[in-house]
Amino acid sequence: MIQSHPQPALKIAQSRTATDPIVLCAADENYVRPLAVMLHSAAEQLADGKHLYVVLLDGGIKEESYVGLRESLFDLPISIDILKPNLSEVDDLMTSHHITHTAYLRLMAARLLPDDIEKVVYLDSDVLVKDDLSKLWDMDLNDNYCLAAIDIAVPFVDASEIHTPQANQAKPYLMAYTPIQNWKSLGLDGSASYFNSGVMVLNLKKWRDDKIEEALFRCLRENAQYVWCWDQYALNVVFAGQWGELPARWNQGGHIFEYPNEANSPIDQQQFVEARDNPAIIHYTTMFKPWDYRPFHPLRENFFAQLDQTAWKGWRPEYPGLKIRESWDLKTYQLYRFCCKWSRKFSLALKKPTNN
Repeated sequence: MIQSHPQPALKIAQSRTATDPIVLCAADENYVRPLAVMLHSAAEQLADGKHLYVVLLDGGIKEESYVGLRESLFDLPISIDILKPNLSEVDDLMTSHHITHTAYLRLMAARLLPDDIEKVVYLDSDVLVKDDLSKLWDMDLNDNYCLAAIDIAVPFVDASEIHTPQANQAKPYLMAYTPIQNWKSLGLDGSASYFNSGVMVLNLKKWRDDKIEEALFRCLRENAQYVWCWDQYALNVVFAGQWGELPARWNQGGHIFEYPNEANSPIDQQQFVEARDNPAIIHYTTMFKPWDYRPFHPLRENFFAQLDQTAWKGWRPEYPGLKIRESWDLKTYQLYRFCCKWSRKFSLALKKPTNN
């Protein structure tokens, strides 16, 4: 069941029990097929007797795509309520690469959802769920603003502040050393962990009590020159010291395959192995997505196996045709891999000075 509601008139079905998870997601037309994969896999993995309630923040999805979503989810234990936020509220914020302004809609969650929804599981559209989301839903938030997993690609606010043997082993494989360049002027701890915002459990009650939406957007606008990874910058700055860590298997970022083995992992070695070999959620991070023509991700076929259970069964990306375009994509990917491999050497030499 997919229902559209005028903002903010949203009501989760009265038949819902407290143990049924509520998922929040945001997508536009560019991510309809990944969205179908995410929703189908999440509903399919639920324990018997559970029902999934989804609030979809629509950043621009065509009606014909909703027809496909309805067909894909028809016989699964899932209900979807649609909200269409005003994108003009965030059109001044930075976007780049494959990211549109839809990425910022999650920051409005506490205002867009009714007050009787005090927490949600937030999922990016480019994830594939491999375990029961009820387990995530049941985790204790305590007094944290959110639960999230350390970003396997950029695990520290400033990696140069970490000097443990394990961290030093991992540094050559990090995507970036300093995701928050101005951490000193913000009064943050450079050695603190940095989380990925693609999978989170959000404490909406605390967000409302502390007027978090205002703080997040103020952070983005006042620090616009330093913003990296879009919404993730603000979430890590505003929630510093006030977020709880999820086991790594609940957000297996694609960068995990850049580390040769667990000895080079920036996180606990057992968690690293579990995330790599038995992920609860596969997150197809970076701009190199499994639905692109070239097979850059080692778990690409998992995506298509799930897609083939939706209305887009049999769809595969077409050969781009233009050799220049194909060559550019390949060169971009090769440069990405080169930068990952040699980041420690060059980051130390080229690292921008932090704002004191």
